[in-house]
Parts: sequence; structure tokens; C-alpha cells
Amino acid sequence: MDTPHARRDTRPSHVTGGQMLRPPLPKPRTGWRALAYRWSGGSWNPGLSDKEQRQRDREAQIATQLRGRHVTAFFCLKGGISKTSTTAAVSTALANPRPDPVFAIDANPDAGDLAERLIGEQMSGITALSRHVEEVITLEDLSRYTVTAGRLTVLPGEPNPRLGASLSSNDFEQILQTVQRFYSNVLVDCGTGVTHPLMSGILRFTTTAVIPAAWSITGARRAMETILWLRDNGFAHLADSCIVVLTAKDIVSKSVDKDAVRRHLAAGSELIVVPADPHMADGGLLDWEQLRPRTREAFLDIAEAVTRRFTAGDVEAQRWPNRRQHPEESVAAALQARQSARAETSAAEAMHAPERAGGEQASPTAASRRASHSRAGAVMPGAAAPAER
Repeated sequence: MDTPHARRDTRPSHVTGGQMLRPPLPKPRTGWRALAYRWSGGSWNPGLSDKEQRQRDREAQIATQLRGRHVTAFFCLKGGISKTSTTAAVSTALANPRPDPVFAIDANPDAGDLAERLIGEQMSGITALSRHVEEVITLEDLSRYTVTAGRLTVLPGEPNPRLGASLSSNDFEQILQTVQRFYSNVLVDCGTGVTHPLMSGILRFTTTAVIPAAWSITGARRAMETILWLRDNGFAHLADSCIVVLTAKDIVSKSVDKDAVRRHLAAGSELIVVPADPHMADGGLLDWEQLRPRTREAFLDIAEAVTRRFTAGDVEAQRWPNRRQHPEESVAAALQARQSARAETSAAEAMHAPERAGGEQASPTAASRRASHSRAGAVMPGAAAPAER
């Protein structure tokens, strides 16, 4: 008896209702297309223009999920080329559309003014935090040293250059470990002194370097020298992935070949040009809405470029090469230590209570604890002293 041929299954495969529907066109938000959509009561949707589609794609990229941690350092061997202004604007461009919080650190030891550009007031925070970093256990503890500008949280720098010069690489490592318990996306405004001890700590934990440049010969040359310095000093991975921001700040001589400057800077990096903007040139408080549309577009392009460098891989070895203790792992131990210290203090006070009631002098140990607690109070100008726990 012959074996019958296998019959082919002609039954239709399972199809969901959504697969049989065309995806709806996104509603336009700008231009004549948005007007047409509103005037027709939504019955006519001409779709998005190429420009608006590009803006939507960029918004989605900037809001992309960050897995792990990312540190963006704004760094150049030359000052006076809008480094702090670029840090402030890019931090704002990142913070506005992202679902997770963004944190900016002013780590310029030479009278950094990032907070002044973002909130309009000169403040200090980084040196005070470095002195009391081991006491920071909760987000509330950290907030005593920070300020906010919209959705952006900022750790102010040190206006006093003498105090800023005392910060070390180890200080930055401890500050960063503390900040990254609560914030994964950190941006750092650096100084220009590559030999300062602070810089080695910053660059060791940096994921992406943003290098400001200018149209002037020295501004373009210093940007390239910064890339070469990174490559020659053990940071080739930052040189290979860096973003160069060319800011049109002042009137440029006609003798400067702008196309040659562009080609020179774009040869080994991603180059983004920020057009001249009087609001940026003022050097005062940065107001995002006061920037010209093309300037905002450029800073959003930089924010997009930064988020394209987010990776989903294992970041532990990169972020914590010495792996002393991971920040999250240290929280429980620190809380336990704080509770033990409170219990010890309470026991000592109870033991010496009869002596104090009899008019005798309090224990010097307890007195030193109270003095130490009072010294850990207000650390920023105008800030209220922390409530006793």
C-alpha cells in the first residue's frame, strides 16, 4: 500500500486585530500641517514634515533608556571658549525630555560658575560635600549640597580657587560614588588644568568627552591638542568617541577659513556647530527659551549625540575599576552604621544622665559628638542647618 502524501496545512494562521489595521499617522504639531489638522477637526491628517519627523526622532533618542551609568565630561585645554555655557545648555537639553533625573557637577577648581549660569546665583557645594561625603546616606542628605534648575540637579562648584585647589582625585571618586547612588546620568564641567589632581579622577570615570572649540586658530588648535592629549595619556577610548562642539562666539576674521576649521576638527571626531547667539554671549543666566531656535537645535543635537553613546553592556568594570564597594551595596552598611552610632550615643547619654543631673560636667566624648554634629550643619551660603536626627 502506497504511503499517502502529507497534506499541506492550508488553515489561516492566527492574526490579531492590530495586524489588520494601518498604524495611525502621528498628529503634526507645527507648520501648516498642524493648522490643517486642527481646521479640519482631525478629519485630514497630512502627516509630519521631514523636519518634524527629524525632531521627533531626536526626542525619542534623547529619551532613550540608560542602562547602567554614564558620565559626560566637558573638557578642553583652553578656557574662554564657552565650556561652562555648553555644559549648562546640554545639561538642560538632556534633562527636559528624559524620564530619569540628570545631575550636573561643577568640578572646575578655578572658581567654577556653573550654578551661576543655571540659577543666577553664585554658590558653593562641592568642597562642603567632599568634607561630609561619608555622612550622605539618603537623597535628602545629598540635597543639602545641591540646587535645582528645572528638572536638572546641580552640585555647585567652589568659588574660592584656594579651596578648589585642595580637591583631589579621591575626593571626586567619593563624590561620584555618592551621587551615582541616586543619579545614573551625570555631567561634569571640568577645569582647564590637566595636571590638577582632580582631573585624573574625573577622566578615569568619564564615559563620553565633549570638547568645546572656537573658530579662532587657537580655539581650534587647542581642541585638537585636547584630543591628542587624551590619546597620549591613556584615554584613547575618550578621544575616539569624543564630541567636538564648535561655538561661534565672536566676530571671526575673514582670513580664517571656516571650511578648513570644520574639516580639521571633524577629521577624528563628531563635530557639531553651535551658531552665534547673543543670549549665550552675555555670559549671564541661561534661559532656554531665550536662545534662538537654531541654537536650541544645536544643543539638542549634542544631547542626542551623547545619548547615542549610552551602552547596555556591563558597566561595572568600566565605572568601578578598583571595585572597592559598589554604591548600592554600601547604602545598607552605612545605614546600619548610622543606627549603631545613634544607639551608642543614646546609651552614653543615658549612662551620664545622673552625673549631669547632679551638676557634674558632661562626658567629653558626648560633648565632642555634639560639637561634631554641629559642625556638619549648614555648608552652603544661605542654607538652613540640617534638622537633628
